[in-house]
Amino acid sequence: MKKKFFALVIDHPYLTLAVILLISIGLTVFIPQLTLKTDFAEFIGQDDPAMQAMERAQERFGVFPVMLIVAVVNEAGIFNRGTLTKIESMEERFAQLYGVDKVIGPLTFQVITGMRAAIHIGPAAPGGMVPQTDAEMEVFRERALGSDAMSGFIIAADGKAAAISIQLKPDTDSTAVARQVVAIVEEYRAGPEQIYIAGLPYMNLVLMETVIEDLRLLIPLAVLVATFILFLCFRSWRGVIIPFLVAVLAVLWTMGAMAIFAVPLTVISMVLPVILISIGIAAGIHVLNRHHEEIANGSDKRAAILATMDAMFSPVVITSLTTTAGFLSLLSAVLTPQRQFGLFAAVGVLAAMVLSLTLIPALLSILKPSQKKERAGRQKILTYILAGFERVVLRYRRIVMVVALVLFVVFLAGIPLLQAEISPLVFLGGDHPVVQGVATMDRHFSGSEQIRIKIDTGVRNGLKDSALLKKIVLLEEFLEERGVRKTISLADIVRQMHQKFHADDPAYYVIPDDCRLVAQLLFLLTLQGADLGVMATGDFSTGKVIGLYAQKPSAQLVDFTREIQEYLDQQFGGSAQAEMVGATRIHASLHARTITTQITSLAAIIIAVGIIVSLLMGSIIAGLIGLIPLMLTVVINFGVMAYFGTYLSIATLMIASITIGIGIDYAVHLISRFRQETRAGKTINKALQTTLQTSGRAIVYNALALALGFTVLLFSSFREINTLGILFAITMAISTLAVFTVIPAIFITWRPGFLTQPIWSKHKPTTPKKGGQDEN
Repeated sequence: MKKKFFALVIDHPYLTLAVILLISIGLTVFIPQLTLKTDFAEFIGQDDPAMQAMERAQERFGVFPVMLIVAVVNEAGIFNRGTLTKIESMEERFAQLYGVDKVIGPLTFQVITGMRAAIHIGPAAPGGMVPQTDAEMEVFRERALGSDAMSGFIIAADGKAAAISIQLKPDTDSTAVARQVVAIVEEYRAGPEQIYIAGLPYMNLVLMETVIEDLRLLIPLAVLVATFILFLCFRSWRGVIIPFLVAVLAVLWTMGAMAIFAVPLTVISMVLPVILISIGIAAGIHVLNRHHEEIANGSDKRAAILATMDAMFSPVVITSLTTTAGFLSLLSAVLTPQRQFGLFAAVGVLAAMVLSLTLIPALLSILKPSQKKERAGRQKILTYILAGFERVVLRYRRIVMVVALVLFVVFLAGIPLLQAEISPLVFLGGDHPVVQGVATMDRHFSGSEQIRIKIDTGVRNGLKDSALLKKIVLLEEFLEERGVRKTISLADIVRQMHQKFHADDPAYYVIPDDCRLVAQLLFLLTLQGADLGVMATGDFSTGKVIGLYAQKPSAQLVDFTREIQEYLDQQFGGSAQAEMVGATRIHASLHARTITTQITSLAAIIIAVGIIVSLLMGSIIAGLIGLIPLMLTVVINFGVMAYFGTYLSIATLMIASITIGIGIDYAVHLISRFRQETRAGKTINKALQTTLQTSGRAIVYNALALALGFTVLLFSSFREINTLGILFAITMAISTLAVFTVIPAIFITWRPGFLTQPIWSKHKPTTPKKGGQDEN
C-alpha cells in the first residue's frame, strides 16, 4: 500500500504539489483573522468551582476593571504641592477618558470627619483640591494618615507614596483605556516622583505589546537558525529549501487552522511558529539524509526515492505520532492556553508528517539527483565523534548502564524539592514593568493581592444585623493573624461612624449591640452620599470583605485559602453564606489542580508513547527500551530544575510533555535503523557502527536543529519562555547522549530478539549475531 502511494506521488509530482498548494492557500487566507489574547482571567476553564464563584459574585456586584497609578517620593514624601498638583492633574485627565467610570485619588478620597451631629463625609483634602497653605496641608496630612480606610490603601503609611485608582466601566475595551492611561503617565514622569502602573488592564496591554514584539523577533531568528542547521547538514540550497518548505507550510497550516476555529494566539502559543519550524525540519533531515545514502549507493533517481520513502515511512510516522501524543497530553492541563498550545502543536506535527511524506518525494522527483556535498573535515569530525560513542559502548557498556542508573537515582532524589509557581508574575520575571508595579504596591502599601469574601444573608437589610457585623469583625482579625495587612468591610464603616457619633472616643470603635442604632448610622452615612462600593449592595443583603496582602508563593495560597474557607464555614454557617471569591481562591485552585494534572498527564503520555512505539514496531520490548532514555531525560530535567531552584511555571510545566513526545523520536530512528541492519545479516557490532554513522548523523543534526531552534526563545521578553528554551536545549542534549549510549549498551548486552524478528511475527526470534570485537 505505501509503495503504491509513494509511486503515485513520484509519478505525479505536479498534481501532488498542486494539492498541497491549494490546501496551503485555503488555510493561509484565514491567518489575518487570527487574534491575540493576553487576559489571564480568560485562561481559566469555566468548570472550575473558584471561577464559578467569582462569576456569581460578578453578576451580583458587577465587573469593574481597575488600574492603579502609584507615585513614590522617597525624599520629601507626597505631602508637597508639586507632587499633589501632578496627581490632581493626572486624576482630572484620567476622569475624562472614555470608558472610565470613577477615579479615586488621595485628594478626593472620602473620609469621615466631625463628631456627633456634625459628622461629615467628604474629600480628604479641604475642598478636594491641592492644599494651598501649610495649615491646609497639615489638615490633609492628618486626615490621610489618620484614616484607617485611606492609610495603606491610597496613601502609604509612611507618607512616601500615593495611589490613584481608575475604575473602568463594564464591557469597556480595557486595553485601549490602559494605552491612553500609559500615554498620560509618560507626560508626568519628569520630576522627583517615581511612577508605576499596576492592574490587570495594564498587564494585558503590556503582554499584548510584548507578544507582538517577540513574534517579530523570534520568527526571523528561528528561520536563520533553521537555515544555518540545514546548510551545515547538507551544504546545498536544495538541502535547505526542501525541509524548510515543510516547516513553513506546517506553520501556515497550523496558524490557518487556529484562525478557522477562532483560537487566539496567547503568551504560550506564540512560541508555536518557533517550535514547529524546528520540528518541521527534523523529519526532512532524516528523509534527505537517507536519500543521499541511496544516491551514494548507486540507485537511480526513482529507485532512490522509493527506497528512501519505504525505509523512512515507519520512523517518520512513529516519531510524528509519539510527538503528537506528547503535545496532546497537554489537553489535561488546567489553563486554556496550555491546552490550545498542545492541540495545535499536535496539528502542526501531523501537518509536517504529511508534508514530509508527500512534498519531499514530489520535489525530489522533479529535481535532478545531487550528491551530498559535505566537507571532508566536518565529516571526519562528526565521524570521529560518532565512532567515539561506538567505542565507549562496546568497551564500557556495563559502566554506561551503571552511570545512567546513578544519574537517574541522583536526580530522582531531587524531584521532591521541585516547586510549582503558576503566578503570571513569575512568568514575566522580576525586571518586567508589571512586576515592578506589583512590587511597589507590596513595598509601600498594604499589598498588591486581594482576598475577597462574599457575605450573602439572603434577606434585605441582613448586613445591618449587629451579630453578623461582629462576626465580620472577628473574621477581619482572623485574616490579619494570617498575614493579611489590611481589611475593608461594612463593619469598619459602622465602627468609625459609631466612634464619631460618640465624640471620637476610641472606646466606641465597636459594633453597637442595638441593630436599630446600626441602621441609623448607616442611614446617616447614605444621607451624606457615601459610596459603599462592593462593601454592600443597595438593599444591604450582600456585601464583601476585602483583605490586602503581599504576594505569596502559590503553595502557601493552597493552605491559606483552605484555612479561611474552613473558618467561614464554621462561623457563618447558620447566619449567612460566606465564601471566598476572586483571584486568590482561583490562584490556589489552579496550583492544586496543576500538580495533580501534571502527574496524571505524565503517566498517561509515557504509557501512550510506549504503546504507540510497541504497536508500530511490532514489539513490546522495543517500546520499553525506547522509553528508558526518555525516562532518564525527564528525571534529569526535573532534577536539574529542583537543584537549581527553577519553578514549574505556566511555561515550564510543558517541558516534560514536549520532551517525551520529541525525545522518543531519536530512540525510534536509532532502533529502526539498528533493526534494519541486523535483519540484513550484520553482526550486532557492525550494525551499531552503521547505525551511528547513518541515522546517528541525522539524529545529531536533528537534535542540533531542535536545541538551537529552542534557544531562540532566550531572546523572548518573558523570563519563563527563556527558561523553557534553556531546559529544552538541555533535554535534547541529554536525550541524544542517552540514545547513543544506553540503547546500544542494552542491545549489545542482551541482544533482544525483536532486532531480527519481523513485525509481530509468531515465530521464535533469532538472536542477533555477535560481533568480532572484545566485549568486556
